[in-house]
Amino acid sequence: MRTMLLLAVLAIAGCATSKSVTPREYLDEQTAATITVVADPWIFTRKNAPPQLDFFNLYAIDVNRMGDHRKYFAVVHYWPSAELLASGAPALVLSGGAKELKLAAVAETPRSLGIAQPLDKSAPSSSRTWLYPVDSATLQAIAQSRQLAAALVTEKVNAEYAVWRDGSTELSEFATAFDQ
Repeated sequence: MRTMLLLAVLAIAGCATSKSVTPREYLDEQTAATITVVADPWIFTRKNAPPQLDFFNLYAIDVNRMGDHRKYFAVVHYWPSAELLASGAPALVLSGGAKELKLAAVAETPRSLGIAQPLDKSAPSSSRTWLYPVDSATLQAIAQSRQLAAALVTEKVNAEYAVWRDGSTELSEFATAFDQ
């Protein structure tokens, strides 16, 4: 009997500790847009730099304004360097094996696109968020990429980043939610 009870407790504890990869959704009360965002972001750290000094989180988001869905990659950079900020928003380059995708940031502010609340509430006030428009096919392709690398590129800077936390499972779940 004790063995059965122990197995039941372990099974329940195992279920309680499994992490959800289902995208989270919320209503931005200031813009009335419904925001869907990956459960957890991809995290990239700068190559040849201490990881605690230069990293960014890459989120996939969908902004739904009265049925008009717009998808973006959102880069939340915690402490961008002055050289990275000097030329405005950097281009985002994602490389997965032989494929390379270069995305230009939108010129609009997140608020004007429907995102008034910060995507990453733990980011410091000095952080920067840049948005890059994407489509569902691009999201699926990136989710299936292995050995993904990223770069933030300006006229003067080519900052290369390596994966610290793989977000492919969460991105795949996010992309699948919009295929239906």
